[in-house]
Amino acid sequence: MDSAITIRRQRSAVANGSPGVNVEWPTLLGRMLEDVSRVIQLELQLLEAKLAPSLMAMADRAIAGLMILCAGVIGGSCLLAALILLLHGWMAWWQCFAIGGVVTIVCALAVNASMKGSSVPAESKKS
Repeated sequence: MDSAITIRRQRSAVANGSPGVNVEWPTLLGRMLEDVSRVIQLELQLLEAKLAPSLMAMADRAIAGLMILCAGVIGGSCLLAALILLLHGWMAWWQCFAIGGVVTIVCALAVNASMKGSSVPAESKKS
């Protein structure tokens, strides 16, 4: 009989708005933590889904840039050797190498200047 009175008091205390023992708090906290962890997992999956193609595209651009750079170095070396051999028919070897070195330095400076001009991100060009 004493336990029935205690249960009635607890029910009336909760119904009146006074603080009482609520057995649902651990369950609510558990559900809240599950929901938060589920949201975090979904956000991480979304980030991975957006980040993976972006990184792959960046790697593809880097590989293409390296291939173009290697082809340019090989082609430039061949053109420089052809220029030196052509000039050797008219001049001594030291003069041919001096002209070839000057042409190479001028080309490197031109490429460096064009690379600095094109390094501005696309977002800042739009605004």
